[in-house]
Amino acid sequence: MMPRRTSPPIEVQREAAAKRRERDLEAWRARRDASLERQHASVNRALRERRVSLLDLIDRLLNGGVVIHGDITLAVADVDLLYVGLRAMVASVETIEEKLGVSLSARSPSLKSSAL
Repeated sequence: MMPRRTSPPIEVQREAAAKRRERDLEAWRARRDASLERQHASVNRALRERRVSLLDLIDRLLNGGVVIHGDITLAVADVDLLYVGLRAMVASVETIEEKLGVSLSARSPSLKSSAL
């Protein structure tokens, strides 16, 4: 018959677990700090290399266009009472005319004063 193994006292087990938790926490903090340093370095490099003004950002947005899509449902006790759907397209007139083939300019027959 083999001798039975005894486990260390509970205080020793708790102390070992606390040391493991502290070691894991320190490792996590080191990884987090390194990640934050890399993130800050990346942001600083991007800011040094290229500054984007609000005007440039709006110009890019209107030139390419963007679609905003959202849904809101108001429910009480899992019963839908109200549904609101939002679909909006933001683009310049020139972009819509070129990419969608829709004529929106002042030269359009639908926008002439006689047609109104």
